[in-house]
Amino acid sequence: MKNHYHFTFFVNLGVFLSRFEQALEIKLIFQNWLAKSSPLRYTSRELRANNQPSILMGTGTMRFSIACLTALFCLLAGLPALEAKEAQTIKISRISAKKYGDKPFVVRAKSSSKLPVSIFVNGPASIDKKGKITIKGAGKVRVFAIQMGNDQFDPAKPEMVTVDIAKAPLVVQAEDKKMEDGGKIPEFTLIYKGFVNRESMKNLVKPAIAKLVETGKGKRKKRTIVPSGSESMNYNFRYVSGDLKIMSKKKSFFGRN
Repeated sequence: MKNHYHFTFFVNLGVFLSRFEQALEIKLIFQNWLAKSSPLRYTSRELRANNQPSILMGTGTMRFSIACLTALFCLLAGLPALEAKEAQTIKISRISAKKYGDKPFVVRAKSSSKLPVSIFVNGPASIDKKGKITIKGAGKVRVFAIQMGNDQFDPAKPEMVTVDIAKAPLVVQAEDKKMEDGGKIPEFTLIYKGFVNRESMKNLVKPAIAKLVETGKGKRKKRTIVPSGSESMNYNFRYVSGDLKIMSKKKSFFGRN
C-alpha cells in the first residue's frame, strides 16, 4: 500500500513539473512578443537555441526558489493519498420483542476497528452510558450505533435497529352486584388488573365505564354489567363482565313483607 502512495506521489510530481515548465515557457514567449513591434517570430525551440533559458533552466536563487515551490505544491498534492484512512464497519445486536412494562435491557454494538461505539435511541425509551435501554411507553423505538473514526479510520456507516414496543395487557373487570327486586340499582365498580411501573387508573387517557345490559324476558331475563370505553397509549384492554342478581323480597310468616 505504501509503495502505491509513493508511486502516485512521484507521478504527480512529474506531471506538475512538466506542466509548470510549459506554462512558464508560454509566458516567456508572450513577454518576448510584447517587447517587439513585429509579430512573434520565435518558437519555444528557437528560444532555447538562442540560449534564452526558461525559468526552470535559470541559475542561482531563482532556480532554487522555483524548485522548492514546485516540490511544496507536489507534496501537498500527494498528502491525501499518503494519509488515506482505513474503512470500518459496525455490528449491533438484535433486539427481541418487547412490551411496555418489560425490564430494562442492554444493546451492544462493536466496530471492526475496535474503537468505542456510541448508541442513541429515538422514541419512547431512554438509554444510559452503559447501553441499558429503559422503555418509557409503547410505540416504535429506533436504536442507532455511530462511530466517528479517528486519525487511522474513516467514520463508519451508522447502523440502526428498530423494535416495536407492544402495549401491556390490562384487564378491566366489573364486580358482581345484588339488588332487591324493585329496589334501587347499585353503583357499579370496576377492578383493574395489570398496571405496570406503579401506575393506576389515573394514568389512563380515559377510564372505563360500566353499563347494565338486560337480555331475555320474564324469569329468563339476565342482567349483565358490561365495562367498556377505556383509552390509553400504553395498554390493551380486556373486559370482563359482571352479573347483577335480583333478590326476591322475603315474605313474613303472615304473608306480609
